[in-house]
Amino acid sequence: MLTACLLAAALAAGVTGAWSPCGLSMVETLAPGGFARTRAESALAGFTFTLGALAGGAITFGGLALVGALLGAGGATALGAAAIVAIAAAVAEARGLRIAPQIRRQVPEAWRRERPVALATAGYGVLLGLGFTTFVLTFAVWALAGASIALGDPALGLGIGLAFGVGRALPVVALAPRAHAATAVMCERPGILLGLRRVDAVALLAVAIALGTAPA
Repeated sequence: MLTACLLAAALAAGVTGAWSPCGLSMVETLAPGGFARTRAESALAGFTFTLGALAGGAITFGGLALVGALLGAGGATALGAAAIVAIAAAVAEARGLRIAPQIRRQVPEAWRRERPVALATAGYGVLLGLGFTTFVLTFAVWALAGASIALGDPALGLGIGLAFGVGRALPVVALAPRAHAATAVMCERPGILLGLRRVDAVALLAVAIALGTAPA
């Protein structure tokens, strides 16, 4: 139960992150006819972007879980603290509060001009998958980081990271073929982001309940 809730929350958090300045940039970068000149190049760039996002997520959340294991986490106190953090994050997401602390950094735009597109998108994927190297669009990222440390289970942390990476990559790859219309919708309809954040809130509440009832 706990594993399923964490993976679902990580996937949802990754999807929400697409509605960011970096997400918009990635949709445009992968779009055929732009920096990816052909559909074949766009498909390859989407593949390398996905691989990068998976690697970045695995590094962050798997690494945090390893830190937790080294600290001897996994006890009732750690799980309780993680549950409280998840509840607080869920409330903040449901209310659509401004993300704090915020990381106001975007991916290096010059990469897509100076490097082969597939190589640039692999690097972009890693940066977005890491979660904390660009804009954070949901409190779920912070809550999942806390849960990874509290549980101290590297295998579970790796799973959380991979789910987050999938969530980061899928919307970008799916929207890239319709980049012009997609970016217009992403910019002009803020209600979509708010709706995604409320999905995150539900997922975080489920995580909190699962953490509260998990055996230490």
